[in-house]
Amino acid sequence: MLRRIRIDDFWGLLELRPHIAYNGFWKFDGFQESGFLHIDNHWEFRTGTELHTGINFTKSGVIEPFDIVDDVTIQPGTYDHSEFQFVFFTDESKPFSFRLRSTVGGSFGGDRVSIAPSIEYRIGETFSSELSINYNDFDLPVPGGQFTANLERLRLSYSFTPKMMLQALVQYNERDDSIGTNIRFSWLQSAS
Repeated sequence: MLRRIRIDDFWGLLELRPHIAYNGFWKFDGFQESGFLHIDNHWEFRTGTELHTGINFTKSGVIEPFDIVDDVTIQPGTYDHSEFQFVFFTDESKPFSFRLRSTVGGSFGGDRVSIAPSIEYRIGETFSSELSINYNDFDLPVPGGQFTANLERLRLSYSFTPKMMLQALVQYNERDDSIGTNIRFSWLQSAS
């Protein structure tokens, strides 16, 4: 459920968008595998800057133990948590823009802090790029449950024509000390 409220002139605000959403998944035997209740408000300013302030109520149902990272095992059970969410970004219609997403709250019986800043640069509709970092700090109530998991990412995209494009993604996973790449050339044809 989403409501749009236009503001005449208050602190440079253009629009408020309070909203609430829910999704959940259950097994056929009634066990809830996941649940996500999202309550948020988007604050859109006349400059194109936006601020999102929200709270999420999460449920994670774990049937079998699994390693979230090497030697840190999440045990079966149902984990209910809340987390606060803060998102800020500048005007994305400008050549240079900045985005910050942060989430602070519970995870698998412990705590998690996630901070994900990104910088985007584009030249018209031809070239776009994004450099981002995804920092996650976990403090779980299991042996070895204090750890960080960081992912650095670079995305590049160049459009030769509206139907021909080259895209590249390079990721570095600090936890595994590994680099992953993906390069895609797309050439769209008309139907038939």
